[in-house]
Amino acid sequence: MLITDLLIATGVPFLIQFAIWRFVYEGAATDMVSQYSLEETYLYYVAVLALNRLNNAYDLIVRVSTHVHEGQLEGILIKPISYFKYNFFLFVGGSILYYIPVVMIAFFVTAWRGEWIGVLGFVSLSIVNLGFCFLLGFFMSLFTFWLTRPDMILSLQVVLASVIGGTLLPIAYWPAYLEPLMRYNPFRLIISGPAEFLLRPSSGLLLELLCLYIVWFLILLAACKTIFGFASNRYAGAGG
Repeated sequence: MLITDLLIATGVPFLIQFAIWRFVYEGAATDMVSQYSLEETYLYYVAVLALNRLNNAYDLIVRVSTHVHEGQLEGILIKPISYFKYNFFLFVGGSILYYIPVVMIAFFVTAWRGEWIGVLGFVSLSIVNLGFCFLLGFFMSLFTFWLTRPDMILSLQVVLASVIGGTLLPIAYWPAYLEPLMRYNPFRLIISGPAEFLLRPSSGLLLELLCLYIVWFLILLAACKTIFGFASNRYAGAGG
C-alpha cells in the first residue's frame, strides 16, 4: 500500500504537473511565470504533493465516523487515554512512513542548491504539520456525529487541501482579490507554506507562518474541545 501510494498517489500527479507546466513555460516570453522559474515550479509541486500525502486526514475522518456510526465509541472512551490522544497516536503512527519523501526532497535540494536554511525550515515545518494536520482533521471529523455518512466531510477535506491548500496552484498564481483567502487559511500551513519556505526562505515568511500556526492552533483546539463536548452529549450507543 505504501509503494502504491508513493508511485501512484504522488508520482502520477507530479508527471501530470510536469507535462502541464513544461507546455506552459514553452509558450512564455521569459523563463519566469508569476515570479517562479520552471525549475522552481517543479520543486514546488514535488514538495506540495509529498506534503499533501503526508498531511492527509482522510483515514482519521473515516476512523472517527466508523467509531460513531458502528457504536464502537464506548469501548474506546473507557480506556485510560483520552479519545483525542488515542487518535493522535494512531494518526502519527500511520503517517510517519510518508515522511520519507520529505526527507528525500530535503537531501536532493541540499545537494542541488547547496543551501540548508530553506531545507531546515521545510523539514521542521513538516514535523509541526503532523500535529497541526491532526488537529484540523480531528475538527472536521467531529461533524460526523451529526451526519449519517462521512462522504461530504471527506470530499470537503480533499477539495480544500487541493484548492486553498496550494496543491492546485501556488499563491502567486491566484488573482489579487483571492490572496487573503489563500494566504491566511489553515490548509496553506500544511501544504504550500513549507514548500514556499523551501523555495525562497526568509525571516518574514517564517514569522508569518509561525504566527498563523499559533492563531489557528488555538482556534482549532478550542473548537475541538467545544464541539466534542456537544457531540459526546448527543451520542447514544448500545454498549461496547
